[in-house]
Amino acid sequence: MKIFLPFEVKDIGGTSTFAKKFQAGIEKLGHEVFFEFREDYDVLFMIVQCPFKYLRHAKKAGRPIVQRLDGTYYWAVSGWRFPLMNAKAAIIRHFYTNFSIYQSRYSQECANRFLGEKRPDPSTIIFNGADLDIFSPTGPKKNLRDNPTQTIFFTASAFRRRDQIEPLLAACQKYRQFYSKNFKLVLAGNFVGELEGYEKKLARLPYVQLLGKVKNFDLAAYERGADAFLFTHLNPPCPNNIIEAMSCGLPIIGLTDGAMAEIVTSGQNGQLLPVHGTGFWRQRAFDVAAFAANMEAVRVNRLKLAEASRTIAQERFSLEKMTEAYVKAFRSLLK
Repeated sequence: MKIFLPFEVKDIGGTSTFAKKFQAGIEKLGHEVFFEFREDYDVLFMIVQCPFKYLRHAKKAGRPIVQRLDGTYYWAVSGWRFPLMNAKAAIIRHFYTNFSIYQSRYSQECANRFLGEKRPDPSTIIFNGADLDIFSPTGPKKNLRDNPTQTIFFTASAFRRRDQIEPLLAACQKYRQFYSKNFKLVLAGNFVGELEGYEKKLARLPYVQLLGKVKNFDLAAYERGADAFLFTHLNPPCPNNIIEAMSCGLPIIGLTDGAMAEIVTSGQNGQLLPVHGTGFWRQRAFDVAAFAANMEAVRVNRLKLAEASRTIAQERFSLEKMTEAYVKAFRSLLK
């Protein structure tokens, strides 16, 4: 089977991470994935959207068109332009696609709400997966500690918005005040968009260590040197960095935002702070003290939570499970 995925792969970013993993996993199963147009594809598979010329070609040639949907644009992150930013994906959804693949139940709810409910809607939910050989508790480990008893809280992202970093800083300040100063917040990733230049502010904080951009292949070695993964992104549809951290045996400290409650169970493989409402229309209030308390609870129960994180990743979020589910969906369309 030959799968055409019209997408420009970049060095960083969740979507590029998915595209590279998808290609590797599909090709491991004996199929072919390519990003540049060729006439001989069997399935046109797109991440949200693609140029209309490829959609028209697939329609004319009678090739199945599959749309993978993650999150959507909404007022709280995009302002008044959000309907325009969703328009192309909505047109493709209703006039071109034969099948939809949602990253999570949350992704499906967002698509129905902001792109319009599709009836009928031949579809399935396929969560992202991680390469469990690369992202594993065993392997080379970076030493991030300044002393043997120091706690390492870790996060990794392409930091673009304030909700990705400022709640973490506020929680760390509260943690220093009420629990311990013997910890470090280690950040892997670059700062772009509205956070461009933010590193200068972070460099002045005594509890922060900046790693800069880390290649996905090297990320596991840093995560093995940490104790827990912190995450406050607004409404994540199915974050790769969470699944990769779990695969390395890291407990997750975050919010019941987006698809997080579909991946993390409080008291089992981490702690999620309950939030109210959707966050679609305004930024949510953030309970800094409660988040800091969750950081301490995870520190105390780290070993138990870490073991569960790895087990859940093996059972639900392996790259093999993900790619096998995609192949099954594509084959059903070719029949």
